[in-house]
Amino acid sequence: MKTLLLSALGFVSICSMVSAYEVAGSKPIEKLESEVAKVIASKKLICIVYTGRDESCPHCAAAAANGVKAVRGSAECVVIKEAQAKDKSFTAKFTPAVQAVLAKQPTNAWVSFNVFDAEMNTLIASIGRELETDKKATKEFTEKVKAARAALK
Repeated sequence: MKTLLLSALGFVSICSMVSAYEVAGSKPIEKLESEVAKVIASKKLICIVYTGRDESCPHCAAAAANGVKAVRGSAECVVIKEAQAKDKSFTAKFTPAVQAVLAKQPTNAWVSFNVFDAEMNTLIASIGRELETDKKATKEFTEKVKAARAALK
């Protein structure tokens, strides 16, 4: 009985130590304006990374790490969280293309990379948690992003 109790306590303490994953090199959505100015000046794309409510999902963390690699050098990333994306008054300031993408995002344990042109009028490429394990989908996503970036030069 003591062993079972100690095992349960150990599991709970380990679970509580799991921290929120971060999207490396990204800025919060509140910095979108300055990031847009940066992408226009550097002829890059803008990537809106949507994160669901579950910020400790290891699958989302792995997908986010692969997503950062996929857009590296081609796009600047800003992160919007699920609660912000569901707030109509918050998303009203975005273009219709961005609003449409955000309205379709799943909830809870989810992450997606949505790459737009600098004016955020055209969705160039979008991918979700497939980034974690689907190498073919990740490669196709990366190629679309790189081709769009090359067209800007």
